[in-house]
Parts: sequence; structure tokens; C-alpha cells
Amino acid sequence: MRAARELLSPLGAALALTAAVLFFGGDALPWIGGAAILVGACLVAARGVPPGWWLVLPLAALAVWCAVSIQWSIEPDRSWDYANRAFVYVAFAFVGTFVAGRTRGLAVGLAALLGAVCVWALLGKVFPFLYEDYGRIARLRGPVGYWNALALLGDLALPLGLWLATRRRASGTLLVYGWTVAIALTYSRGGIVVALLVVGAWLALSGFWLDGLATLVAACLPAAAVVGLAFALSGITSDGASHATRVRDGLVFGAALVVGAAVSAALSRIPPPEPVPAVRRMAIVLAIVAAAAVCLVGGFHAKTWWDQFTAPAANEVTNGPGRLAEASSNHRWTWWQEAWEGFESDELKGTGAGSFNFTNLHFQTSSIDTAAEPHNLPLQFLSETGVVGLALFLLAVAAFVFGARRPTDPETALALMLPAFLLHALIDIDWDFAAVTAPVFLVAGALAARPIARPRFSFSAGLVAAGVAIAALSSLGAVWLGNRWTSEAANALYTSPAHAAALAQKARSVQPLSIAPLETEAQAEELRGRAHFADAYGLLLKATRLQPENAQAWFALGIFDLYIRLCPYAAYPALNRFTTLNPQNQDNRDYAKALAEVNSGKATC
Repeated sequence: MRAARELLSPLGAALALTAAVLFFGGDALPWIGGAAILVGACLVAARGVPPGWWLVLPLAALAVWCAVSIQWSIEPDRSWDYANRAFVYVAFAFVGTFVAGRTRGLAVGLAALLGAVCVWALLGKVFPFLYEDYGRIARLRGPVGYWNALALLGDLALPLGLWLATRRRASGTLLVYGWTVAIALTYSRGGIVVALLVVGAWLALSGFWLDGLATLVAACLPAAAVVGLAFALSGITSDGASHATRVRDGLVFGAALVVGAAVSAALSRIPPPEPVPAVRRMAIVLAIVAAAAVCLVGGFHAKTWWDQFTAPAANEVTNGPGRLAEASSNHRWTWWQEAWEGFESDELKGTGAGSFNFTNLHFQTSSIDTAAEPHNLPLQFLSETGVVGLALFLLAVAAFVFGARRPTDPETALALMLPAFLLHALIDIDWDFAAVTAPVFLVAGALAARPIARPRFSFSAGLVAAGVAIAALSSLGAVWLGNRWTSEAANALYTSPAHAAALAQKARSVQPLSIAPLETEAQAEELRGRAHFADAYGLLLKATRLQPENAQAWFALGIFDLYIRLCPYAAYPALNRFTTLNPQNQDNRDYAKALAEVNSGKATC
């Protein structure tokens, strides 16, 4: 009965939402986000609001500001999507406030869920049919879909594993062992650095440094052997390996994983040394030696590493294990400079949430450094939402940090999740992955709020929560429906153009800020025959007016003018605008054709 009550409690709901977002946080985000919003509204109605709930307000204000930026955004549909994503994170943080006082259960539950993620990720290497795309790129990334985000999940799990090992030695050691292997196979340089920092922070803050060191030895020694074997197996760590090779090497790797886990569990049974003065002195000496070695190596190589980091990359950094020895930023330094230039174009309100893709196209000096985000979250908010957006983001972080209670043992491990996320977000696109961002804000909410002394039904609070939930769900549903109908219209283009046009019109009715339904409907009208060419042209022209900074909209209009309307005089301005907005475009044949025909003086239209 008690277990059933736990599953139906706010803690059970929080863990269920976390499990869903960890494994299905990509395409299913509208559904999971909607579930989080409904759970939050139901908890308000049933229990009232917990003390400290107002600490979520700065994050909510950031979400509102992202929504307001739609008004001036150069990419309003993406700004709408970013606002929805921010509201989902607010919902997770708010649900987290109802778990205040249950942080021990939350820590255990998260450790179990992150352990399941680790097992599933590694099983994709053992059994290739679970994740066939490893034949193309070998870097470990399932189930999240992005290697650096998966490494960040490992960074969040390591302090939980170290804490768990102080209570359940073997379980905590195996969690650290599994994630050590997984982080190494992501080849994520940032993930490894953050892992070292959060582990060091836990050892320094928890008071269980001897237990932690013993756990690290028991977990990392067999993990190092397994990783060394993995790097020697082409079916595990080489891109483009055949299915047969991956099956063969996967079985070898799986056997090594099991043996390593058994060794790790056996080593975990060895009790850590007692914290006698001699042991403390030895630990201090080792810490000083390690710090001196790091400073010495860093001092010798700092300038070389900095030059490599800031140098414009001529090529992408390899996706193989060799990337671990490279100091190149892999275009990040360039993207940060472009984001700053975008900020300087409108310092107060920015270019619109989620609009860095257009900023990148405008300022990029090479076609190989294309990116949708600058890979630095504070700088991204500064560029896209201006000083106001960055201030709200920093205020949201400060509210969670300074609102947190003095941590107990499990709360120390949980409290390191937000700093780990923030450190990693300085070099990556973590905001785009709900699998890492949503759990972090849920935990932040749990640590910042206070338990409800006397839960009670509140009709007025439930009414307000219901209104907010309906608005948020409507926004999520509109984007989801628009994308679905647009996709269905694209699939029906060549089988039933009239039906495709009708679907695209439905998509436009719920998602009026996107040019995708307009372009799909224009294609459908074009396929319906010459009698509908005027309608197609009008739709493409409307797309350029809706998003005048969108190079693709001008390209579609120019191509239609050049090859369908046979009017190079009209096509040339559109294609010229496309070339201006996308100066690094390598294929200018259509622009050159329109220009040549205009200059020949023979074109008629």
C-alpha cells in the first residue's frame, strides 16, 4: 500500500515525468510537456501551492519574454517553439516544488532512472539492432540522440552514484562504473571536463571523500579496461563499420561490460580506509601533487591550447576517439563572435528567441560553420533575447541557487546538477534537449521550495492553474498540429495535390507564423496545374513578407519566377536577396542564370 501511495504522490508523478523525458524527450516533447502542465495544475488544485513556489517566477518570466520576442523575431515560428520549450521547463520546475522534503526519494529515483538510461545506451553497442545509426557515426548517443547531451546526463549521475555508494555500496559503484564507460564512448570533451569538476566538488563538499575515492577506484579501474578494449574494437568506436562487424564486436564488448561490472561490484566490497590522521595527510599530499601537475601542464600548454581553441576551424573535428586530444573549439569561438555581433544589432531585445540560425547565415565567413545555436546558453539568450532575456535567465538561476536549503547528503548530489548543467551549457546546446534540461529544473524546484505543511484543496488556485494550463496546452497543441498537418501535406503532394493544399491550409490556420505550410501549399497548387500558378505565386510572396530575413523564402520565390513563370526579371531580385541573406551559399547557378538572362536583354515576361 505504501508503494502504491508513493507512485500516486507528487514524487511518483515527478519521477514518471522524468522517465518519459529521459527516454522520449525529443519528438514527444509536446505530450510530455503537456503532461507536466496538467500534473502541475492538478497538484495546485489538490494540495495548494508550496512555500517558495515564487522562486519559479523568474524562469516563467523568461518564457514569457521568449513569447513576446515573437513580435520582432526574424524567425517567429522558431521563437514560438522556444517559448513553448521554456514553458515546459517551467512546468517541470513547478512540479519539482511539490517534491520539496522528499529529496532522498527523488535522489534514489533519479539514480535508478539514470542507471536505466546508461544501460539502454550501452546496450545499443552490444546489440546493433537497438540503434542502427551507430553504423554511420559510432559516438554513443542513444536514447537522447546527441552525444554531448548524453555525456551531461552522465555528469548528473556521477554525484548521485557517489552518494548512493555511501548507502548501497555496490549499486552506487555500478552506477559510476556504467556512466564512466558511457561518457568515454561519447567522446565528449566538455562532458569529461564537467565530470571531473562535479566529482571533485562532491568529494570536497559531501564529507564522504574517502568513501568517494574508494568508489571511484572500484568503478574506474574496470571501466578503464573496458573503454580501452572498446577503442580497440572497430565495431564499437569506428564510423562506417559493417553490421556484421558491429554484431561481432558488440558481443565481445557486452561480455567485457559484464565482467567489468562484476569486478567493480567485487571491489566495492573492500571497505574504505578509516579517516585517521595519516590517511588525511596522504590525501592532502596527493591532492597537492595532482593540483601542481595540472597547473604545470596547463602552464606549458595554455597558449597552444588557447590558439587552437580560438583558431577558425578549416574542417570539423573528427568524430573518432582522436578528438579527445584536440583543443579546437570546433567553430564555437566563431559562433560566439557571431552571437555577439547579433546582440550588437539590437542590444535591448535581441533578434528573437531561437533565431541564431539567421544570425549565423548573416555573419558567417565559411559554409562549414553553419549552426542553429551558438553553443553557449547565456550568450544565446543575450543575442536572441537581448539584455532583458539574459537578465531574466541569470535571475532564474540565482533564484534557484540562493533559494536552496542547506543541503543534506542526497541534496548535495542533487544540488550539483544545476551547476553541472550551467557549466556544460557554456559550450553546448543543452537547452534544446529536454532530456537534460527538464530534470535539472525539476530538481532545482525541489531544492528551492519548502514542503506543504497541510495540503488542502483550493478551488481558486485550481481555477487559476487551469486557466494557465489551458493557455500553455493550446500553444503546445497549435505548434504540434501545424507541424503534423504540414508533414502530412508534404507526403500527399504527389498523390493528391488538392488534399495536400487543404492540409497545408489547416496547418496555416493553427501555425500562422511558419513559412513551411505556405511553401507546401504553394507546391500543391503548382502541381494542380497552370490554372493554380497564380495562387502558388501569391503564397510564396506571402512567405517572403512573413519572414523577410529568411533566405529560403526568397529562394523558393526566385525559383518559381525563373522556372515556372519564366520571368527572370522577377526572379533576379528574389535570388539576389537570397544570395545576400546567405552569402556563403556555394550553388549560385540559378542566380547566375537569372542575371545572365536579364543582362542579355532577350528575356521577356
